[in-house]
Amino acid sequence: MRRLFAAVIIALSLAGSAHAQASLRGLYPKDARSMGMGGAFGSLAAGYQAFFGNPAGFAGPGSLTIADLSAWAYLRPTPENLRDIAEASGGQMTDADRQALVDRLIAENGLGGGASAGLGWSGKGFGLGLNIVSDALATGTSSADATIKVRNQANAVIGMAMPLELGPFAFSIGVDIRAFYRLDSSGEWSFATLAAAAAGGQGMTAEVADLMTLGGVGLALDTGATLKVGPFTAGFMVRDYGYRFSMGDAAVGELVTDWAFPLEGSHAYALAPIYTAGLGLDLRNNAVVTTSLYAEVDDPITFFNAAGDDLESAIGLVHAGAELEFLRFISLRAGINKGLVSVGAGLDFAIVEIDAAFFSQYVDSTTMPQGRSGIAIQAAVHF
Repeated sequence: MRRLFAAVIIALSLAGSAHAQASLRGLYPKDARSMGMGGAFGSLAAGYQAFFGNPAGFAGPGSLTIADLSAWAYLRPTPENLRDIAEASGGQMTDADRQALVDRLIAENGLGGGASAGLGWSGKGFGLGLNIVSDALATGTSSADATIKVRNQANAVIGMAMPLELGPFAFSIGVDIRAFYRLDSSGEWSFATLAAAAAGGQGMTAEVADLMTLGGVGLALDTGATLKVGPFTAGFMVRDYGYRFSMGDAAVGELVTDWAFPLEGSHAYALAPIYTAGLGLDLRNNAVVTTSLYAEVDDPITFFNAAGDDLESAIGLVHAGAELEFLRFISLRAGINKGLVSVGAGLDFAIVEIDAAFFSQYVDSTTMPQGRSGIAIQAAVHF
């Protein structure tokens, strides 16, 4: 335990000494289980989810995930939108109506999606995993003026965790180090240009080949702790406590034709740290049904400061969710993501697990003060 504490303190000190010229947000998959509960599961994560949540989860039971695949789409899943998309896909719309549909989807919610894939071992005090995440989102008032942001991040994670039991208290602390490669679009990419190239089957047109990207290799630290007493669990984590890294420029054409991915450059960055605290309550109502309740805040200091002045605004910072599990096989989920509703469901076939969610979330964008909605699905094979 003392060695683990020393490793955490040394890593935090080294990361904290880094100075960066710009801050970059880490890229995470839209985990369908967590998204279905309003995003309220990071600080209490276990198994494969510990690679994106609290590394103290590596202290839990051992789990080998040989494939975890997720996909999501940024789309308001209203009956009208689903009907119109089905008609457009089936060729039952005119070009003008299809264009109007795309314009409306971009203006009301943004339009895009992403995917992730990974594998790894998590549990019994150790974590080792690989994963890659990609995300693209077009925003604007219409397809004509919309710009698209593309982000990609590949991660190699190694971590450790230590449990300690003192009477009724079960305490765990964990830390991991992540080496990652980040590749993002640079500047403003025109959605209309990309859409025209895709629709016309033109592939790598000169306009697309000249679009610029930023790429580079970095290192980040994640650490956290959990405390369990009976059915109650409390967790705290710090993620993306990043070291300074640099990113270089490359045109899309260079990436495709020469595989000339930049490893470093003149642009200095560090990942923006994420501080999350959460509480969980696990109730076994009977041998058939289990109820779990979760609540988290991404910035505890801001939350407690707001709670002293305006409790209503403080509640608006909370992720809260519930999961109802039947026979360890069927799960139903619902949650509030800072005031926006999400729902989800899952099936666990012992080795294969499938989850889906309709989620909503606020984003850092003045063009979407109402937030953004989407659909997420996830399938995993684990032992």
